[in-house]
Amino acid sequence: MAVNKTKPDYYSILEVWPKSSEEEIKKNYFRLAKLYHPDVAGDKPENRERFKLINEAFGVLSDSQKRRQYDELMNVKGGATKNGKEMREQDGRSASMAFKQARDAMRAGRYDKAIMLLRTAIRFDDSDPAYHSWYGFCLAMTNSDLHEARDVCRKAIENEFYSADYHANLGFVYFKAGLKNLAVKHFTEALKWDPDHSLAMKILAQLDGANSMYGETGPIDKLVAGFKKIFVG
Repeated sequence: MAVNKTKPDYYSILEVWPKSSEEEIKKNYFRLAKLYHPDVAGDKPENRERFKLINEAFGVLSDSQKRRQYDELMNVKGGATKNGKEMREQDGRSASMAFKQARDAMRAGRYDKAIMLLRTAIRFDDSDPAYHSWYGFCLAMTNSDLHEARDVCRKAIENEFYSADYHANLGFVYFKAGLKNLAVKHFTEALKWDPDHSLAMKILAQLDGANSMYGETGPIDKLVAGFKKIFVG
């Protein structure tokens, strides 16, 4: 039987293999539905269409009878509908999209939302240091796990030690932890790579003359929020 070209490739849409279990299909459905929901991805025609296809694919592949009929129609015999390279490319696109949405969330001051999106980006592509660095920054902004924030920011610097942003992000994590000397060290390092790094300059100026600003929230958070267009590009 020839492969039906008119039907969508539901396995590719849900980013699973034809041999994937029901649990794997369900898990991927919830992950993608959350990522591409118009409320998260943006209420645009392409996002609404992608969300519709995700639900359509799940409706078929989560039903054993419908899935069997679909496999027969598509002439699926357990082989992959796409190869490893295509899967990696699709993961990269999904990671990039999640990161873009996270940047928009940061610009809007929605660091809690950005954390969720950055976790998604890292799950798709663990190799991009930007995802780790900004994830750590957002954890610090929300006063979340500062140990994890420190570790992921360090990981980013290990991959790109010359990034002013990554040093500034780690400096901010140390600042939130009350470790002034380490904070100053990394803000100073950021300025070595980018002498005009506005965020590093401003925070160092504040650190030099306002020790009383340490705490959960305060003027420093307002200062950082004022530079969100700079620190997310």
